[in-house]
Amino acid sequence: MEVSNETGYFHTYAKKFRRTLAVKEFEQFAALATDQERFAFVNELKWRVVNELPLEQSSDRGKCLDRALKERCDGDRLQCDEDWAGALRCYNRAFLLLPEENALEKALLLDNRSQVLLQLAKHDQSLEDIDRAIGYGYPADQLATLWERKARIFQTKKDFKSAVECYDQTVHYLQHCSTLPPNQLAERLDELKKLTDTVYYQYRNVQKYLEPPKGTRSFQAHLDGGVRYDSSEAEGRFAKANTQLRPNQTILKEKPHAAALLSEYSRTHCSDCFERIEVLYCCPHCTDVVFCSGRCERSGCESYHRFECGYLRSLWSSGATIVSLLALRIITQKPCAYFEDIRSELPGLSASDTDKLPDDDYRKIFNLVTHSDKRTSEDYLVWALMATMLNSVLRMANYSKEGEENKYKGVLQTKNDILLTWSRFSFLGYLLLHNLQLVNYNAHDVSEVQRKHANEPAVSVAIGAALYPMLALFNHSCDPGIVRYFTGTTVHVRTIKNIAAGVIIAENYGPLYTRMSRPERRQSLVANYKFECGCQACEEDWPMCSEMNHTVIRFRCTGGSCQQVVLYDLHSSSQGVRCGACGHIVDVGERIRILREANMISRFNEANHLYQVGMYEQALSKYAAIMMILDGVLVPPYRDYHMCQQGMRRCCLDLGSCYVSSPNSEK
Repeated sequence: MEVSNETGYFHTYAKKFRRTLAVKEFEQFAALATDQERFAFVNELKWRVVNELPLEQSSDRGKCLDRALKERCDGDRLQCDEDWAGALRCYNRAFLLLPEENALEKALLLDNRSQVLLQLAKHDQSLEDIDRAIGYGYPADQLATLWERKARIFQTKKDFKSAVECYDQTVHYLQHCSTLPPNQLAERLDELKKLTDTVYYQYRNVQKYLEPPKGTRSFQAHLDGGVRYDSSEAEGRFAKANTQLRPNQTILKEKPHAAALLSEYSRTHCSDCFERIEVLYCCPHCTDVVFCSGRCERSGCESYHRFECGYLRSLWSSGATIVSLLALRIITQKPCAYFEDIRSELPGLSASDTDKLPDDDYRKIFNLVTHSDKRTSEDYLVWALMATMLNSVLRMANYSKEGEENKYKGVLQTKNDILLTWSRFSFLGYLLLHNLQLVNYNAHDVSEVQRKHANEPAVSVAIGAALYPMLALFNHSCDPGIVRYFTGTTVHVRTIKNIAAGVIIAENYGPLYTRMSRPERRQSLVANYKFECGCQACEEDWPMCSEMNHTVIRFRCTGGSCQQVVLYDLHSSSQGVRCGACGHIVDVGERIRILREANMISRFNEANHLYQVGMYEQALSKYAAIMMILDGVLVPPYRDYHMCQQGMRRCCLDLGSCYVSSPNSEK
């Protein structure tokens, strides 16, 4: 991956900066030994072309009252036509476009959206919109309507205590703010009194049977006890099977240390959790990001987005890739003081220290591989320059002064204060350069399964990228033992083959032996990940699926613990084949009989059918059972082994985030 593409202004900026360096200056840069020195060197000289860098906070952040009101009118029309889904989409767009200062319009819009959400049986979201409408200053003479709607929703949810409280508020606002004629007001109050008494009676009769409300359970990362981490000089740190792992075991479930969406999905997916947007929440100041809930909105706007707000469009225009955006997000999601507090600990961190830390601790990811010794000086120059640009975003967003807004108010800063601020920015710039490297070699694409129609084959599409501290330690194989899939930003990892105790648990960084030849795979891995693959598929030069010889069966030796491959030509009339490793004679007829009795074709068709009808867990169990039988008789690579793994991959991907663009249309 690169830190930028060639279409944005950063590429031109970097080329101009390179031309300003004399030969001796570049040689001086190439001789630098640390990232701190590299960042300081480039940061000192960037002024030469600083006017060529159009990085700035957007003055027009997309909010527009006129467009918002038009969307609201369209939503009102669709609501009258009872097109609830269409009305919701219009109200979502209107909410995104409404400027924060138009509080009354927001309150009225949220009232309308709440009614639509109620029709769609989205009760919790409807309640949240009502609360927000009240918060935005909904007209007092109409508040009784909102409180009554809240009461009826709580009654539907069988939360009778809250329903009674909301009916009491309805009565209060009718008595003090209503414009109804006295006789109508008296009728309404009498009606509400009877309704409140009924609900209170329900509450008194059922409360003793109700369980106390359960709090929201916090997410707990899961690493199977059959997995442990080890290290060697050749392999670095890696995951290894502590016990025998069978196909279809969930061995890891993890939330990311940091995640960032690709720009093209910034208005369709939640910036915080990557879920597709149904009910839209947004930043009050810009239209560059959206959120799926009030919780995610608060999480994003109270942390990373308050520093990125207004700069994302400029960063996207610069050509900064997801690597650069994620490197920045790692910083902006934490306050500056956090990094200052751990600054002295970073150089001496060990695996025994970091393994005990939670995934959101920066120290957990700091020592992930960066391959800094394999980077050219030309690349380093561009990466260091990108770090200075990202650091400029932090400076312009007052990131390092977070929490100090009032410290220097009306007070002249001393020389020491200015030097301290400069030291902070230099430290943050160094971290950004370090982050660019560790993101490049350790982050994963976060994918979503997309299809146009429900009955069509799916395509796995990257919608963003994330850094998973535990998953990042899994090494590569062109014949991986696991598959990963995503629900939002949460990654799930399952085994797709037998993995013996003591064997490395490998994932795949892109090239699979079934689709790409060994020279192509190795070339790709060297270019992108700086290593030459030595997995079994590469060492033995396994054929691609299209080149497998289907007339030769790869039996597993039955002699004691040998387990080596014994080749048998289907054209042969021999009933026994001698193992070249141990000399044991394998009874071919008996091996073939086991496969026939297992009725593999029927089992495979059953698994495929279960997948087609959406019974993914049951299909996975079938595929896993087939693999267990095959693994006891045959040694990969062979076509049936590959087909079963493909079936398991498809099931796992469909258990994750999925999107059907035309669910109700006929193909």
